[in-house]
Amino acid sequence: MITACGPLPRPFIAQEPNSNPLLQLENTRPLAVEPPIFKVDETATETNDLTLWAQDNLSIALRDQDLPAANYAFASNSLHLYSSFETERIAGDQVLLSLKIKVTETATPDLLLVELEEITKVPAVHLTKDAKPVLAELIKRAAQNVSFKISQLDQENDPQPQATDHISIQLASLPDNLDDRTRKVLESELRASFQIRKLYLTHQSNEASTYKLNLKINLSKQNDQGILSLLWILEDSANGDEIGQISQTNPIPNLPLSRILIPASEAIAEGTSMGIKDLLQQKSLQNQTVLK
Repeated sequence: MITACGPLPRPFIAQEPNSNPLLQLENTRPLAVEPPIFKVDETATETNDLTLWAQDNLSIALRDQDLPAANYAFASNSLHLYSSFETERIAGDQVLLSLKIKVTETATPDLLLVELEEITKVPAVHLTKDAKPVLAELIKRAAQNVSFKISQLDQENDPQPQATDHISIQLASLPDNLDDRTRKVLESELRASFQIRKLYLTHQSNEASTYKLNLKINLSKQNDQGILSLLWILEDSANGDEIGQISQTNPIPNLPLSRILIPASEAIAEGTSMGIKDLLQQKSLQNQTVLK
C-alpha cells in the first residue's frame, strides 16, 4: 500500500506527449484490416456477425504478431489488408476451407504487396455447428505468415530474412506426378509449419539458402490397398552432402493422389518441419562434439 499527503509523481507520463518515441515507431507501418468477404455456405451463423467477428480476430491476431493492426486506417501511409473465406466440398462430408489475404498500399490499391492463402480440411459439421474455432485457427496461422511477409517489405535488396534465428531452406521442385493444386496446398502448409519453427522456405538458390529439401514419392500396392511413402531428403546447399532423411509412410485407399495429399497436407507439413528441426539439432550436436 502507498499513501501520500500530496499528488503522486507521474514518471510514466511525458511532459510533452508528442515527443514520446512510442508515437514514432520505426520500421513498421499501420495496417488497416478491412471487413472480410465470406463465401461459406456450410455455416449457420449470420454472415454479418461472422464478418465483424473475423475482422476483430484478424486485427487481434496481427497485433499478437507485433503489427499495428486495427479495423480502421491510422494514417495516409497505412497498409490495407483484404481477406476472404471460401469453402470447397470434397469427398464425403469433408470441406476445404481457405483464407485468402491481400495487402496493398493506401495510395495504390491495385498494387499487391503481399498475397497468400491458408487452406485446411475440416468436417462440414464443424462449420455448421460453430465455425468460429476453425476460423480462429486459420486466422492465427495466416497472421504469422502476414507478419513475416510484411517484415520483408522494408528490405530493399534481398527479400531473404537476415536474422540469425531464421534458417533458410530451398525447396526443390516437387515431383511431376503432383498436379498444380496439390503442389500449391502442400507448399502453403509447409511454409506455415516452417515459419512456426523459424524455418524459411524458398524456391531461390542463393547464398542465404543453407539447406536444400527434396521430395521423393513412392506409391505401391499391398493386398487391396495402396502404400504411400514420402521421403524428404535434406542436403547441405554448399556441397550437396546429405544431412538426413524424413520418411512418412501410410496405407491409403484406392484414390487419386491429389485426393490423398491435399487433405493430409497439414499433417505431412507438421511431420516434415518437426523432422527437419530434429535433423538440424542432431547436426549441431555433432558439430559441437567435433569442436570439443
